[in-house]
Amino acid sequence: MKSVNEVSKLSGVSRRTLQYYDEIGLLPPSAVKESGYRQYNDESLRRLWNILFYKELGISLYDIRLLLESPKEMEKELMRQHKQVLLEKQSQLQKLILSVDRILNDDFDVSMLRDFDKNRIEAAKKTYANEIRMLMESGFFLPLVKSGILSNNDVSLIKNASKIMQVDFGELIALGEEVIQKFRKAMKDGPDSLEAKEAVTAYRELINTLIPCDNTAFHEIGQAYLNHKEELDKTIPGLAEFVNAAIRYVYP
Repeated sequence: MKSVNEVSKLSGVSRRTLQYYDEIGLLPPSAVKESGYRQYNDESLRRLWNILFYKELGISLYDIRLLLESPKEMEKELMRQHKQVLLEKQSQLQKLILSVDRILNDDFDVSMLRDFDKNRIEAAKKTYANEIRMLMESGFFLPLVKSGILSNNDVSLIKNASKIMQVDFGELIALGEEVIQKFRKAMKDGPDSLEAKEAVTAYRELINTLIPCDNTAFHEIGQAYLNHKEELDKTIPGLAEFVNAAIRYVYP
């Protein structure tokens, strides 16, 4: 266990910032002494590492919290994607260092201009950013994350490692994007429309990719949207009520 002062010295994060992370539920301490001093165990320190890592990428604290509450394999896959960005940057820096040595030795070749080509880095960054956007888009999947439906289900992928490793992450992202777009288009036609039925069907397919989902469980998902209505209405007004109504219309 480490004290708040020790964590601050290790990470460079101020005590006030650590306190703020606790206040917003991003990084609760592992324990609090009678004196009121916070203490952090290895699990908390690893979570802090993840927070600082995502901050380096420019991700908001709100989205960082959603990422940390997402199924772990999703988070790991996103981290693998960013590793590719870092490796591309590392490769470019190594080439540039070699070119600097050549210039210092009055050795120049026009091929050295390629050292400044960042297209591969930008392509890797674009792929990574797009996958994060799909995961966080408009907070659509917020109820699924915050309700604990994915992480608390007795037969969830979190407790079934063999199944989660079989999930195609790219397919998952594509299904997520399809669900979001279908619901957005269906909202103007009402929860009893054909478009709404197609959106609900696509959502059920996505959920079944992650966990077994019968009608009762799907109704719970619909209720989770109502439970987070206030948050969802900030981005897409009426979304929570629409998703719940559409689910209950298709699966009465």
